[in-house]
Amino acid sequence: SSKATRKMDAYKDPIKVYCRIRPLPLGSTESCVGTVNDKEVRLCPPQESHAVRVNNTNETSHYFERVFKEDISQKEFFDAFALPLVEDIVRGKNGLLFAYGNTCSGKTYTMTGSSSEIGVLPRCLDVLFNTIKSYQAKKCVFVPNKLNSFDIQTEAEASFERQYKATSQGQGTPSRSKRKTDYSKRLHEEMTVNGIDEDNAYTVFVSFVEIYNNYIYDLLDDASLEIARTPGSKALREDSTRGMYISNVTEVEVTNADEAYALLVRGQQRRRVAYTRLNHESSRSHSIFNVRLVQAPLDNDGETVLRDNSRIAISQLSLVDLAGSERTARTNNEGARLKEAGNINSSLMVLRTCMEYLRDNQTSQTKKMVPYRDSKLTYLFKSYFEGEGKVRLVICLNPQAADYDENIVSIADLIKVIAAALWLQKLFKLLSINHGLTPGRRRANIIYKEVVKSMRFEGDDNQSEMPYTLGPLFPNYLMTTSDDKDILPALMKFLRERSAHRTALRTELKRREDQFRKELIRFDTEHNAMSKNLNECKATISNKDREIQSLERKLKNSVEKMELLQQTVNSLETDNKTLEHQIKDERRIAEDERRERGRLKEAVRGAVFQEREKWEKECDKRVKATQFQMKSRLWETDEKLRLLREIVESTPTKPVVRSTEGVMTRSRTQEKKTPATKNISDVTNVNQDTPKSSIKTSKGREVKKYLRRSQPSDVWLEHKPDENVEEETLLQPNLRKKKTVETPKVNDFTKSLANHYVLEHQEQDSNGEIETQLIKGDVFETETGGHSVHFTDVEVLQKRKSVEVNSRKRRSSEGSADWTDVETRCSIAIEGRPNMSPAISHKPP
Repeated sequence: SSKATRKMDAYKDPIKVYCRIRPLPLGSTESCVGTVNDKEVRLCPPQESHAVRVNNTNETSHYFERVFKEDISQKEFFDAFALPLVEDIVRGKNGLLFAYGNTCSGKTYTMTGSSSEIGVLPRCLDVLFNTIKSYQAKKCVFVPNKLNSFDIQTEAEASFERQYKATSQGQGTPSRSKRKTDYSKRLHEEMTVNGIDEDNAYTVFVSFVEIYNNYIYDLLDDASLEIARTPGSKALREDSTRGMYISNVTEVEVTNADEAYALLVRGQQRRRVAYTRLNHESSRSHSIFNVRLVQAPLDNDGETVLRDNSRIAISQLSLVDLAGSERTARTNNEGARLKEAGNINSSLMVLRTCMEYLRDNQTSQTKKMVPYRDSKLTYLFKSYFEGEGKVRLVICLNPQAADYDENIVSIADLIKVIAAALWLQKLFKLLSINHGLTPGRRRANIIYKEVVKSMRFEGDDNQSEMPYTLGPLFPNYLMTTSDDKDILPALMKFLRERSAHRTALRTELKRREDQFRKELIRFDTEHNAMSKNLNECKATISNKDREIQSLERKLKNSVEKMELLQQTVNSLETDNKTLEHQIKDERRIAEDERRERGRLKEAVRGAVFQEREKWEKECDKRVKATQFQMKSRLWETDEKLRLLREIVESTPTKPVVRSTEGVMTRSRTQEKKTPATKNISDVTNVNQDTPKSSIKTSKGREVKKYLRRSQPSDVWLEHKPDENVEEETLLQPNLRKKKTVETPKVNDFTKSLANHYVLEHQEQDSNGEIETQLIKGDVFETETGGHSVHFTDVEVLQKRKSVEVNSRKRRSSEGSADWTDVETRCSIAIEGRPNMSPAISHKPP
């Protein structure tokens, strides 16, 4: 596993971040940026910064791949920052260079430079053309197909297109011709890089666009400028390899660095810049200069490009000059400038967010969706961040104290390293485009041409090449007669010389034929030897192929095993997640059961507490009742003793009635002023010996239990619901003539001739006892033949314990407090007959 990890790490390249510090402007001495070493930068907050205002005075240290100080030259910066990416583009790999920073921090100077110190972009063009200068294909051999790829034309098609473009340029307007500037005298970079394949033909295409307010505009599109002053925006498309490209963008084929530099200057003049408070020429858009290197192998003769589109390899180097981030509090932008600043800051924020998400996905193994589509800038270079090519970022810092807050925002989120996996398809394709072709074809073709041009054979004494002619042309002789003695000798001499020259040519031809035959025999011998060696090489290659096939089979088996293991791992992870969910469910169920047990425990505890409280009250009630009974018995004994004492002393007393509930009241027997002794004895006898069915007085007269409540002539209609409970109380309503019904109807009033109506209603009182209400009324006939009831009385019947009657008079000094309260005295009324214990007490409704 460690070897596999190291192997995977070898295919990863981090997004490297560099830092370049701009020199302080003239007249400024205070700097907020300090370099500790070539990898560390320290920022010191000045007194007027926002960090000091919020009490954040700590110095912050930030680490980079390399820190370039103020005195670094453009040459040294290019060699360390951009030169490796130029080597990669020659080898078929992609590269992306970013210049990032706040406004007026030196980004444009870093990318383009000046006339005396050219920047990164011109140096990249110079080094690239210095490297491929001897291996460039003829112009118009490669043509863009508008699908982010190229096609190969024949030599005739390329020649025709070259003539057409030359004709079109020659017919251009004079004003446009005057705009052409000679850049050959500018400062050039003389360096070259290694890694060029001599058997390939190379062509360079450049394009220049800008992203303004999140719209893409082509800075090299002359046709759109002729139609309208403002060019139309371009759309992003996805090619067959899922790479992003700008649709219908102008790609210009260039043959040298000066042509490409002229296009760069033309695009810079069309780029949107504006005056701001911080910069007189502030870039209001992100500029992107794309350099695409197209290479394809030569044919077997090493003369022309092989017409096979599948063997084309395309590499790209994108140089991005990002617009500077701005704070409105410092620039005081309004209107269009404010909108531009908002779009610039938004696109830079999306860039930081994408890098942060990529870093989180690598460190925590999460799968966050990276928001590439939120900005055209990140969406265009999506493949680079996912490993399609190397990415290098330089953060330009302005060391002025006033720019401290912008500097800290610029480098806060971008200095952390992000590892991007390098895709190997580009390298594999670059290796495969020459597959099956003889290496060294171009050099062999050059040597062949040189040999043919100056062919020499061994044994040649004449170093000059013999002319292959029979001599000069026939002289222009004008013969007037057939025996012209002047012309005929001259003509004969010319013919003899011509014949001698022909003989010499035949001799030379024979000699050369012999020499050629010898060379041919030698070449045939060498060919046979080479054929033998070739057969041996083929046998070796066959063995190697068999070994490769064996290794491929093993690799396939290993891949299948890895897939099975991966499926097993996925299955185990799924089972693990299922078990985790089950454990969570079990824990949740156990927690619910625990809470339910707690709730039941609390409910049982509450019920026990209520039951205990209820029984405590009941016990207190029974204890009080028992105490009261004992006190009543004691009081009765005392009363009997007192009565006996009064009888002995012949002192009359009045009977006193005392209820079991502790309420003292007078009965109706006291109002008749019967003899106390007689009443006391009668009451005592009644309480102890008289049965409930009848009560006899001292004279022997029987007193009935119930009072008469109606006259014999009254007829009652008793409405008694079926759910009422029969109570065996001592006092019951006595209705002589009555008809009892459960639900009264009209015929019940007519047939019974009832003139009274009573409704018996029962309900439970606060003590749990049944309370009976007798609702009485008179029945009247109505004019329509019906009956109406006029309610006149409500009688309430309640159960109470029996009371004891005492004939002793109450003294004025005894129990006066019990009789002074009228409400207490009238709360209970006792109904009964003389010399009888009352059975029912009435409570006023």
